[in-house]
Amino acid sequence: MYKNVLQNIPGIEFYPIIALIVFFAFWAGVMVWFFRADKRQLDVIARLPLDTTDTTIHESQPGVHTS
Repeated sequence: MYKNVLQNIPGIEFYPIIALIVFFAFWAGVMVWFFRADKRQLDVIARLPLDTTDTTIHESQPGVHTS
């Protein structure tokens, strides 16, 4: 049943190709960003899950709205 449904969609053969191109373009972009990124910035990002500083939002910060 599903085979017949997919066969009747016009242009369906291009969807896997487009998905593959988007997938590789995304990962190519990630690799370019990674190799061009500042190493100090990457170290900061790597330590974020282990950071023990207080990350609570205070009311004195601009842009913070409390109800």
